[in-house]
Amino acid sequence: MALEELSKLRDKIYTCTHCGNCKVFYEWGAGKNLYAAGCPSGDSFFFDIYYGSRGRSSAAKGLLSGKLKWTEGLAHPIFACQVCAGCQSMCEVDFKKYTIRTMETLRYEANKAGVGPLPNQKRFGEYVQREHNPYGDRHAERFAWLPKDLREKSSKKAEYLYFAGCTASYRQKNIAQATVQLFKNLGLDFTVAEDEWCCGSPLLRTGQWDLAKTVAEHNASLLSKTKADKIVTTCAGCYRSLKMDYQKEVPEGYKEVLKVDFNVPVIHTAQLVEDLIKKGSLKLGDYKKRITYHDPCHLGRHAEVYDSPRNVLKSIPSVELIEMPRNRQYAWCCGAGGGVKSGIPEFAMETAVKRVEEAEATGAEVLASTCPFCWRNLDDAIKAKGSKLKMLDIAEIMAEIAKKK
Repeated sequence: MALEELSKLRDKIYTCTHCGNCKVFYEWGAGKNLYAAGCPSGDSFFFDIYYGSRGRSSAAKGLLSGKLKWTEGLAHPIFACQVCAGCQSMCEVDFKKYTIRTMETLRYEANKAGVGPLPNQKRFGEYVQREHNPYGDRHAERFAWLPKDLREKSSKKAEYLYFAGCTASYRQKNIAQATVQLFKNLGLDFTVAEDEWCCGSPLLRTGQWDLAKTVAEHNASLLSKTKADKIVTTCAGCYRSLKMDYQKEVPEGYKEVLKVDFNVPVIHTAQLVEDLIKKGSLKLGDYKKRITYHDPCHLGRHAEVYDSPRNVLKSIPSVELIEMPRNRQYAWCCGAGGGVKSGIPEFAMETAVKRVEEAEATGAEVLASTCPFCWRNLDDAIKAKGSKLKMLDIAEIMAEIAKKK
């Protein structure tokens, strides 16, 4: 069977030397000595094929050479990956920028071969086609959380278009509501798109590219009609898709696959608030808490946004920000991404529990993040452990204490 998309990456895949640097996080130097688990799937399943870019590049080489054939046994390690980019952050050869694209291309080829995606991941596509979200909830209720006055003003021209995303719209409505309240407190000129669809991230991450193209075409057309100057989102996955997948070529994005005309600036809520703080536009109240921050993989390693959330938290009077040992490019994944929370839920929970334990060890009272999907999986782990940690999105914190000067 022809591996058309994987073959396009052949030259890059063969630059992987199988050295194993991608298996762990390491950082050496004066005052620093980090050596810790970096690949959730390798750490859990332990066989080499589950370890980061090393294992998946070996599978790709086997398929390209004809020495391997697609089977369900081969598909499992391909889909048992949060696509967290931990391996990519540690790669030191020319394969570095292509590790994530290779994993997602393997998934695309597995789908074509009929051995993927995993059953619950396949439902993403079925639900998105029917209700335009991966949860299968009614599209007509997408903005049920939105205050009536804003619903009536939806799709009107404004400076900012708030792209809420599926998880904040259907599951973590607390984050969508907090974001809108924050924008109101700050006096921002914003609107929402009345017919917002899934950004396509769950489909791209699980290799369902053809369906992702349909939603990208819809959103690109819809978002252009609002004539907003900027798009802002609280979701790390939506941020990655709208900013990178829609607008950048391989290996960073999927513009050559999605083929959408979309060139609108995309910013994350944390970046927006950081900019307003730097301009001296905000008045911040006290928030006397010890906080540790979790880097979402899509915002952190995928998009390299590390400082903005931390700068926002550091600007809050009385906040004590305590870093976990694995942070920034070395952050341990929340466990939910890449379709794993749906496809292999027990593995997603195992990964999240390890992160919660790391957060607990800092002595923090609050575990903060900037992604509804991270919020959901980490909060599930907090509850499963009976932890005293409180899970909050930065938007929730800022909605409580931030006002326009």
